[in-house]
Amino acid sequence: MKYSCYPFLVQSFNRQLLRICLLSLSLVVTPTALAEYVPPPDQKPPSDYTTSSGPRGGCEGDGIPLTALAPKTHVGATLSTHPTLAWFVPDSTIKPMEFRLYEYDAQGKPKPVGQPIQLESSPGIMMLSLAREQLELTVGKTYLWQVTILCDSDNDSSDLIARADMQVVQMPLALEEKLAQVKPGLATVELYASAGFWYDAMGEALQLAPPWQLGEDAVSLLRDLVNFAPNQTRREFYRAELELIENTMLILRADKNCCITPKD
Repeated sequence: MKYSCYPFLVQSFNRQLLRICLLSLSLVVTPTALAEYVPPPDQKPPSDYTTSSGPRGGCEGDGIPLTALAPKTHVGATLSTHPTLAWFVPDSTIKPMEFRLYEYDAQGKPKPVGQPIQLESSPGIMMLSLAREQLELTVGKTYLWQVTILCDSDNDSSDLIARADMQVVQMPLALEEKLAQVKPGLATVELYASAGFWYDAMGEALQLAPPWQLGEDAVSLLRDLVNFAPNQTRREFYRAELELIENTMLILRADKNCCITPKD
């Protein structure tokens, strides 16, 4: 994949970091795929409710959108009744944030589960554990999860919203036996991914990554999603979006590392 720094980065980060980006990206080597995600054979299209809203990009309306790290062309599956959900925040400015969970009823309409969870945005990768929030899902049910960045308290239309569907599935016996034979880590990511359990694979992959970062395993999974876009136009869009996220993560890493001084 060819990497490049896009104009919006100039608005989000200072010129010094942009120079770091331009120098470092030319040295980046695309890592070998560490896990291959294969959608479930009975994959279902996401509901119309998953369409994100708000201005393109961050609260300034420029660049990368708030992005749920989840499939866009089918409903992602999980084996866990307490999965960990993740998303990408493009803005470096801290803003109020809200998480909401919904369960689809028999008519296919989302009904709220629990109370909204108040958060603060943090640039890069954010995660939320439903176990920590004491939210338990039910096997066989399909859910909609949503994260919102409240850009302007006086203007709801400026809010950034990302949504995704997920279905809770019973653990297959064959997979359970394989998982019992490996230690948690990359092998677990590979087993979940190859069996079509997106949220479990991504959750494990992010556990292997440094805080707020993606890590090679998670990037590999996101690249796999690009291949399942319905047409070339959408594939190019998702590929460009992922490239922007990866480039931004490099700048964020440079930003965090620039001011760390070694201790005597």
